[in-house]
Amino acid sequence: MTKNYIYIGLLAASGLLLSFAGNRSVQTVKNFSKNYHTLYQAGSPGGRTGAPGDGVCTQCHSGTVQSGSGFNNVTLTHAGTPVTEYEPGTTYEVMVSMATTNAKNGFEIVALNPNNTVAGTWAITDATHTKTITSGGKSRVTHKLAGTSLTSWTFNWTSPATNVGSVTFYLATNQTNSSSGTDGDVIRTSQHVFGSQAGVEEASAKLETQIGYQASTNSLNIHLNSKFDGDGFVNLVDMNGKSVFTEKLGNVNAGESAHSIRLDNELNSGIYMVNVSVDNNMIMKRVFISK
Repeated sequence: MTKNYIYIGLLAASGLLLSFAGNRSVQTVKNFSKNYHTLYQAGSPGGRTGAPGDGVCTQCHSGTVQSGSGFNNVTLTHAGTPVTEYEPGTTYEVMVSMATTNAKNGFEIVALNPNNTVAGTWAITDATHTKTITSGGKSRVTHKLAGTSLTSWTFNWTSPATNVGSVTFYLATNQTNSSSGTDGDVIRTSQHVFGSQAGVEEASAKLETQIGYQASTNSLNIHLNSKFDGDGFVNLVDMNGKSVFTEKLGNVNAGESAHSIRLDNELNSGIYMVNVSVDNNMIMKRVFISK
């Protein structure tokens, strides 16, 4: 009987030791996850914008990626004036902003040409809150630790020296819940397309369009007459120069074609510039949206 008690006691002690060891392992994993997350409060590790070849922020944060349309904004200004196209070899101030009053946030942005290679160069003008990083051979801008208290960030971008067609700014934002963990954050990605002024006149000769707004369906009705085939995009820019909506048209065939684009319900009534591009040639029309 004494031997049985001793045997049972040894089993209980072994179980207790395994329980402590298991708890230590779980705590180690939790601490690693927390520290891993805390490290990236000082900026994205890079390659998380959702651009071609990039991953997304949910590789480190739980949840699913949401559309940043109407929430993420990218504004280019030159001499204090917002622009919707760039001139080659020109420096612009870029403002990235989030439509929120959330206390803790982050972002990563990359600018790519139609061949998905880097377009232009960055220059940091606020080293306290922003920095450049490189991932996949592509330079980007992200927040620093002090910048997580902001909802907008500014820096400079110098456009390519020659006309490379439309430049797409791929932006990912993180609206955090300040928990120092990976749960509960909201990740949004968006694309903001800016055409080249040098190519507008040439594109207009190759691309014609008529655009109307249909209130009953909250849609843009776009009639295109293109001289070539290519990928099509639609980008809406408000009168403050902010890109508020982007949609892919898919492959557009040469000749005439009709497209209906359903807009976000969050878009307010007002005047917008509609940029339509086919094979990186863009034409712009002014449209009044009345709801």
